[in-house]
Amino acid sequence: MQKTRNLAVLAVLAIVCAWMAGCAGCNPEPLPTGMNPMQGPETGGTTVQITGEKFDVKNGVTVTFGGKNAQSVTVPSETQITAVTPGGMAGQSVSIVVTNNGKPEVPVTLSQQFTYTDATPPTVTMNEPADGTVISEYEDSLNVMNSVSVSFSEAVNSDSVSISIAVAKTEDSMSEPMEATLSGTVAGSGDSVTFTSDTPMRAGRMYTVTVSGAADITGNVLVNPHSFSFSITSPDRLDRYRVQEEDIQEENGEAALKRIAARPEIFDNPEMWERLVAANQDDYIFDRTKLSVGQRLWIPRGPAWGDK
Repeated sequence: MQKTRNLAVLAVLAIVCAWMAGCAGCNPEPLPTGMNPMQGPETGGTTVQITGEKFDVKNGVTVTFGGKNAQSVTVPSETQITAVTPGGMAGQSVSIVVTNNGKPEVPVTLSQQFTYTDATPPTVTMNEPADGTVISEYEDSLNVMNSVSVSFSEAVNSDSVSISIAVAKTEDSMSEPMEATLSGTVAGSGDSVTFTSDTPMRAGRMYTVTVSGAADITGNVLVNPHSFSFSITSPDRLDRYRVQEEDIQEENGEAALKRIAARPEIFDNPEMWERLVAANQDDYIFDRTKLSVGQRLWIPRGPAWGDK
């Protein structure tokens, strides 16, 4: 009787061992050996091919990237897995874990890691002057400023940044701009650039700035152009003017008188310089070729001078 009982126990143990061996054989641990590609955008969506052995075709596999489940995981064969990456953080390298879904589930980590690359384009975070700024205080109406600056959400290649500036007259200006646009150069580093104009920005003008083409260090480009405007009010018109050093420092005589006549507070028109000569030479001994700093000039106006 005892012998029969022992035989029965041995038979049960044999069956259990055979079942365990068979189960282990039907769902072995996966053996991933490589993947391609090894990097992709932070937004996710990269299709990755994982190669190896013993992938569970029948029950499927689970693949995680940095603890996040991959999307659209397929197992076309025991040696290949196709998975679509979830989103991640730019610059971060994460571990990839493969698990056969059949029992027992044993997670296996690849020796390679997947790196998320920057896919976010830069945006403009600040510009100076701010949009809608009205500048009414300045020392020189013909040389109020000569630069504008733009800051971005991340470092950009300054050579990729394009800045154009359109010029229009303000309501209080006496003249139209001689040029419709302002030329200049763009330079900068890190997340900010500066546009420096070839000629100074003057009073009586509205400037509309458009920024485009800014690319970050990975090549992501500003999606939409960014625009902002600011204006510089015209000064009050003068009947008397004191000659400034900047009026005559380059050249005296006709050139200096043209610079004075071009001032928004004078005539806003360089071609009216002869009116200054005619008015002032009748008032005192006036030598147009020897203007001096501090010299007072009479600014003639009214119907007698052809003004409406």
